Amino acid sequence: MSSDPAPIERPAASSPRAGLRNRVVTAVVCAAFDPATDEAILAVRERVREAGIALPDRPPHRPHFSLAAARVDREIDLARVCALVAELSTSHQPVPIALTEVGRFGRAGALWLGPAPNRGLPALQRAAYRALKQAGWPPAFGERSAPKLWVPHCTLATRVPKPLLRHVQATVAAGYDPIRGTVAGLATILVGGRGDVAYSALVA
Repeated sequence: MSSDPAPIERPAASSPRAGLRNRVVTAVVCAAFDPATDEAILAVRERVREAGIALPDRPPHRPHFSLAAARVDREIDLARVCALVAELSTSHQPVPIALTEVGRFGRAGALWLGPAPNRGLPALQRAAYRALKQAGWPPAFGERSAPKLWVPHCTLATRVPKPLLRHVQATVAAGYDPIRGTVAGLATILVGGRGDVAYSALVA
């Protein structure tokens, strides 16, 4: 019988690279609506649920248009992103909008509300995109958020099964009345997170 002590199991040390990877988050700069518009959009979302699409009672984030996004270090860069967005909000006025379209992205199984054309919203998106890029953070979603390619949309649901997507779109559109409201502020959110990291009202 051996008298040697049993080996002690030690947890594997995490590498510095793994720790850094865990700190990297995707920060999204969003156009946020006034409270009445939020509630009207959430009411449309309920119609998606009633059409048989499984969705949580409330989405993890407020209704919004995603304007620009960047992969940043949570500890080093996130506060800088929020400060940049706060500064940006002081140079733009609230933007009146009309959500007139019930649209879809087939590949992503996404259903969304889209705005009628206006000048203020593209200008706001262009400013957010350029501000992040000029600060040294390349676009997190590639060129989809480049101003010439950007499609403004407020997501109602994602991963809707493709056989159902057209049906749900038609069902929602059949009873849909355009929502008129205002882009009232800029919110910073994290992909995979919940709620705002920061919010700044448009005050110019």
